[in-house]
Amino acid sequence: MDFYITQINSNEVLKYIGYKGGDIDNKIEYDIKILSDEVIKISKPKVCFKVFSFDSNFVFEGTNFIPNGKDVKEMLKECSKAVIMAATIGNDIENIIRRYEITDMYKALILDSCASAAVENLCDNFQNWLEEELKGMFLTDRFSPGYGDMPFKQQKQICSILNTQKSIGVSLSQSGIMIPRKSVTAVIGISNKPQNKRFRGCEYCSMFKNCSFRKEGSYCGKF
Repeated sequence: MDFYITQINSNEVLKYIGYKGGDIDNKIEYDIKILSDEVIKISKPKVCFKVFSFDSNFVFEGTNFIPNGKDVKEMLKECSKAVIMAATIGNDIENIIRRYEITDMYKALILDSCASAAVENLCDNFQNWLEEELKGMFLTDRFSPGYGDMPFKQQKQICSILNTQKSIGVSLSQSGIMIPRKSVTAVIGISNKPQNKRFRGCEYCSMFKNCSFRKEGSYCGKF
């Protein structure tokens, strides 16, 4: 199954480059649009995944994998199965970011931020597809190693279970960083009842660019 990057959330890009609210320079908005289009054109998105049952101790069937941390177990408590997934947009965009880092750090920053937002869109598109495939079932949020109290080191277990190096060309450095960098792993629960989703953040709010809370350096309290 092929998955694609369909759009890049400009608000998410602004968040990554440090936007805190207030007026946005027209040039920045224009450059985000142009470089977003470049990321979509250059990226080579790939996704791999497996579905597992798990027992009352959260041991995934056929593996010794247990998603560690109170938060991820709380997310899975009403689930009978779970998906382990990995996604990447490939190495080509990394090479271009490195070239910009030598010649134009401004563009390098925006391009890097666009690429990060692109990975999120790829994961969203996969999750939307999965929800359509599992008609009558409901998905949780996705939960990645390093988020909340789930240990970052579990990235290695997920990559091993999915054999990501062979399946989508993703490996890990000695320090556990994914190569290519614009790659993610995650756990998604599958339940027979609707699941509450967490508030995704300011960048998904319609008031992102005009929020009085952000202009004052605070938040509305939704997350």
